[in-house]
Amino acid sequence: MGCRIRKSIGISLVLLLLSIGICSGSEEVIHKITILGNMKVEEGVIRGAVKSREGGPFSADQVREDLRSIFGLGYFSDVQVDIKTTPKGREIIFIVMEKPAIKEILITGNQKVKLDDIKEKVTLTTRSILNLEKVKENGEQIRRVYFSKGYYGVKVEHKIDYLETNEAVVTFQIEEGVKGHIKKIVFKGNKNIKSSELKKIMLTKQRNIFSIITKTGILDEDILKNDIQMLAAYSIDHGYLDVKIPEPKIDLQDPKKIQIEIEITEGPQYRFGEIDFKGDVLTTKEDLFGSIKIKRNAIYSTSVIRKDINSLTEKFANQGYANVEVTPATSTDEKNLLVHLTFEIEKKRQVSFEKIQIVGNTKTRDKVIRRELRVAEEELYSATGLSKSKDRLKRTGFFKEVELTTSRGSTEEKTNLEIKVEEAPTGAISFGIGYSSIENVVGSASISDRNLFGLGYYGLLKFRLGSETRDLRFSFTDPYFLGYNFAGGIDLYSENRELDTYSYKILGGGIRFGKELTEKIRTDAIYKLEKIKVSDVSLDASRFIKEQEGEKVTSALSFSLSMDTRNDYYNPTRGARHSISLQNAGGILGGDNYFVKGSVETSWFFPLPLKTVLNLRGKVGFVEPYGGREVPIYEKFFIGGLHTLRGFEYGMAGPYDENKEPLGAKKMVSFQSELIFPLSQEIGLKGAIFWDVGKGFDKFKDITPLKTGVGVGIRWFSPFGPIHLDFGINPNPKPGEKGKVFDFTAGTVY
Repeated sequence: MGCRIRKSIGISLVLLLLSIGICSGSEEVIHKITILGNMKVEEGVIRGAVKSREGGPFSADQVREDLRSIFGLGYFSDVQVDIKTTPKGREIIFIVMEKPAIKEILITGNQKVKLDDIKEKVTLTTRSILNLEKVKENGEQIRRVYFSKGYYGVKVEHKIDYLETNEAVVTFQIEEGVKGHIKKIVFKGNKNIKSSELKKIMLTKQRNIFSIITKTGILDEDILKNDIQMLAAYSIDHGYLDVKIPEPKIDLQDPKKIQIEIEITEGPQYRFGEIDFKGDVLTTKEDLFGSIKIKRNAIYSTSVIRKDINSLTEKFANQGYANVEVTPATSTDEKNLLVHLTFEIEKKRQVSFEKIQIVGNTKTRDKVIRRELRVAEEELYSATGLSKSKDRLKRTGFFKEVELTTSRGSTEEKTNLEIKVEEAPTGAISFGIGYSSIENVVGSASISDRNLFGLGYYGLLKFRLGSETRDLRFSFTDPYFLGYNFAGGIDLYSENRELDTYSYKILGGGIRFGKELTEKIRTDAIYKLEKIKVSDVSLDASRFIKEQEGEKVTSALSFSLSMDTRNDYYNPTRGARHSISLQNAGGILGGDNYFVKGSVETSWFFPLPLKTVLNLRGKVGFVEPYGGREVPIYEKFFIGGLHTLRGFEYGMAGPYDENKEPLGAKKMVSFQSELIFPLSQEIGLKGAIFWDVGKGFDKFKDITPLKTGVGVGIRWFSPFGPIHLDFGINPNPKPGEKGKVFDFTAGTVY
């Protein structure tokens, strides 16, 4: 006796009733399951939807479910079932009629969006089985492509042409419409958090004057959905635990100027109630309270909780408890609007470092890396020590990347540390070109290596050559002199200048010693001895220059103190570097020149939105003679140029004589501000806008008016090395001053 189930439209669901005798007989075992009619769909795909099993019990209800599951695959326009009785049991035969296969996918109407951009999002493929739901999904994906490019009035329709060969052609018809932008984002219901604050949280932005560059003002629905989650998290972080933000309303009546309305129900603001600790307390609860920022009755904040968890974790980890777990347990008092917080602490076992392994250092010696570490084998685990070690390794400038990972040692009380580094090119060959009214073109070149022989030595050989300039300098520094924790170095140099009214030559050398006082602060001492000869003084030279003629010796000792908190050696985006130095020449040191020279320098980096960085730099300096001597011209400050005041030539932002010859200044002040912004992140190209103010002067009454330079520049860490280009403008040039000055330096690394 055969049973047959049919679905008149799409699926056959009519089961023939089985007789009571058959249903209760011994034949209620499935002998065989057969699939018929499938041409393109694999049989295994169909069988995967069937839960009835050969050799298992027969169930009419299960067969009906299997029928529905097969049809639910979406590949068939009709599914039938035959159930036969055999001597060995029931045979179930599923007969399927496949939907058409997709022969071709056509996209029409696209003119403003590239076909490749659309095809990238289309998941339909030719020769696959036609599925109407997937066709609709792909139409929606095409619409999203247009939305992401600002075409908010786009309409996407689909058409299916069925062929006699049981194939189909799918056509997506696009009506693009006009390109638009987000004109306005409106918040409603936010009584306590300002709309301006909420807009800063969102990645979705209104169109503004910078949108051409920043590409803001475009609606991306996925990004907007994420923005809603971020707004909710921000509200909770400010104590509004019951905040509700429904799906935003998008007004597309005018596709060129759309408006987004976000409604917020803040609810009441909660505060912290009881704060407590539970579990392992190392010393006392009072000690732990000193490590957290949360205070009773303060506004509830999830970010503060996270920071305090990190503080507690670090406190325990610094005492060897590397695997400590700190879990915040909260309970809400809705009546009094309080959140009671308990930090549950499980310190686990104390851990010490077993092995420290260094990998990836193809050039740098192990000992150079190990001397920068603030952790050691057999010492207790320290989170702060690891952080400082990573920071110190990055600040050497020897490595592109530094990664510290820990793994279980031979026992639970031991941990192994792997330090993985990627060597950076520390050698550099650089050259530069500058222009001045004195020499027209001045070229410079240098070869240096911050990690000479992989031993951390610093070596430099530099020369500067122009029609009237010949300089040569050699420097060598050992940051751990003779293995001790202080630096030592030497300098040898020769400087020659042939100016319009005089010439001078300096032959000298110096020795340097320095030591780190803390992780960020160091001090240095330098002694230099120079022999200076001023000659070829012309008859029309100024009286001051004539007084400099002859040979003199400078014996000077200087001390400096510096602090560096920058976050990156190559490309700082935050932090600062400050220094103060004082130099004495003559007196008990001997020599012919007696003077005191001092300077203070500072440089700050501030990260701004859109990956821009603001750099503010300032310097003040003075030099004063004593013992009845005069300040040598070559020890004065020559303001103007790349490092002091752009838009001015070397020395021309200070005193000069009647021959327009820079005389140098006894005092100086300069302030440089620079906004650095990305032009192409792919190739590391950046632009800069700068504004410099400063002056060189001899008396304080001459400090005003200050001189100003403005301009633009290019910063590019190219495949050939760093390139630095500045075009400075003097907006108010005086007689003898140029209106425009160009500075350029470039180099390569190895």
